[in-house]
Amino acid sequence: MTTPGRAGGPQPVREDGPSGVALELLTVLARATGPVTIAGLQAELGGHPNRFRAPLERLVAEGFAAETTLAATRRGRPARAYSATPAGAQVALEHPGRHVYVALVEAVADSLRTRPDPRSAARDLGRSWGERLPGTGIVPALAAQGFSPVADGDRVLLRTCPMIDAARRDTSVVCSIHQGMLDAIGDGDLALTPFATPAGCLVERRPRKSGRGRELS
Repeated sequence: MTTPGRAGGPQPVREDGPSGVALELLTVLARATGPVTIAGLQAELGGHPNRFRAPLERLVAEGFAAETTLAATRRGRPARAYSATPAGAQVALEHPGRHVYVALVEAVADSLRTRPDPRSAARDLGRSWGERLPGTGIVPALAAQGFSPVADGDRVLLRTCPMIDAARRDTSVVCSIHQGMLDAIGDGDLALTPFATPAGCLVERRPRKSGRGRELS
């Protein structure tokens, strides 16, 4: 694990979130690979497109979704499309009990600072945490923990962090916990670089002597 640089790193998680139709729309946006038009949302969820307009406006106003205008391919008004922001992806895809167990992990992290080797103890804790996560794949597992991951080949950008305040106070302990979690869910071949970019932390695959690890998806 590398020492954090001067970059900004991930955003804090949002503790609020939409419900009802707005949450359904946001979940579709968070799972999409690109911006989605209202027609695309209608094809996914059914119903009249007018029922989507007000919830989409609220999602944009509250910072959970972003709106863009697509290039026109025929005559008429260009279509508007929507995508989930990092905060939107976080609240749409995270495990509903995330805030409870994160609070417990943070409390344990505080106690680890008094250990003779706090980094090693933190990494052991993270492995224990990761071993208890469902085997849904690396990116879905990270999404469920509130990290808003985006995969790009053998790299994953973590755009939000459920323990960001604690990580900024004590990167060595908190990020060692997260490295331990990655050790468990990634078969030991994933390396975390905290605060690697202005947009978040980076997870990258370590070179392996033989074979391949699990796909970053």
